[in-house]
Amino acid sequence: MANNSEFYRGKRKKVAPALITTIIVLSITAFVIMLFYGLQKYIVVSNSGLHLEIPFLQDDGKQSNTQTDEGPAVQSFAPVDAVLEIGQPDYSNVSATAGDGLSALNAVFVPADEVSQSGIDAKLGTVTGANAVLLDLKTVTGMLVWNSETDIAKGYGTAGTVDLKSIVSDLKERDIYIAVRLCCFVDNTLASRYTQLALMTKDGQAYSDSSGAWLDPTNAVVRSYISSLCSELSKMGVDEIVLHGMRMPEAAGVEYAFSSTSAVTPTPVSAISGFAISISRSMRSASARLSVQLTSQTAMQSGSDTVTGQNAEIFFKVFDRVYYTSDKDSASGAVSAAEQYVTLGDVNMRLIPICSEAPSTTSWVVMN
Repeated sequence: MANNSEFYRGKRKKVAPALITTIIVLSITAFVIMLFYGLQKYIVVSNSGLHLEIPFLQDDGKQSNTQTDEGPAVQSFAPVDAVLEIGQPDYSNVSATAGDGLSALNAVFVPADEVSQSGIDAKLGTVTGANAVLLDLKTVTGMLVWNSETDIAKGYGTAGTVDLKSIVSDLKERDIYIAVRLCCFVDNTLASRYTQLALMTKDGQAYSDSSGAWLDPTNAVVRSYISSLCSELSKMGVDEIVLHGMRMPEAAGVEYAFSSTSAVTPTPVSAISGFAISISRSMRSASARLSVQLTSQTAMQSGSDTVTGQNAEIFFKVFDRVYYTSDKDSASGAVSAAEQYVTLGDVNMRLIPICSEAPSTTSWVVMN
């Protein structure tokens, strides 16, 4: 009888549990992927969202079947007339993000040709109680007072010569609040040297009037230029930047050929509001506050001016302060009128009357 121990018994191969688990997971994954792509043709988009309509799962009462010559019935749906309408942007729901935590501002205005340490001191000496200055750094000429290092200023020769850094440093040592003013869209120099930025009329002519030559507020390069100037001033230590001339020309009935790439032609209101929101967002992380000068009485009284495009409601939402030219006696009335637009902060700190003499309001700028 043979000895069983003389024969080799082969080892049984055991399937590892991990391998079995992997095979199951891969199989389920493959099934889900096939199911996903297979059911895509049954996805239906409706007002309530996305859902599946699989023919063999549908209630007979909800299907409309049509027999064709080629065989099985095909589900048919009632035709829908879809119309895509593109209108003007709606800025009515813009949230108020600026104007909180401000202090009173009592400033003296310093014209561009007097921006120097001696010129600023001379102006401060003429106004009792002034704790701030408003330096005019970009006028309708388009030339900058300071030696800007921005690309367009250097490339198109708009940079000035004043050493603004040393002036800012000196004023800060004396605890004087520094606000500066930039003219936005009236720019004689840039409109002539960089003609692609000019505001054009429908007949292809660059627009100009008694104020000067105008830039297109919807042009991306114009927005970038103003934004870069603001950013440079903020990094220099300026406390507040006031955008002046942020409006369309006061010319009712003129049609403009905006360079905007939007599907609908902008209106003056949408062009100016769009610029305001865009530049305020670009300066959100900057240390300097961003403000605007309102020049339209219509906008102050009714909220919006369809000719100049200025919108008091938008301005008070996205800018820290709104500066408004007034006389000494009506300054208090201007502050009261602005209260209806203020949702953040104190209106006495946010509406800044610009007068020839210091008014009785909490905040003011004297321009003499």
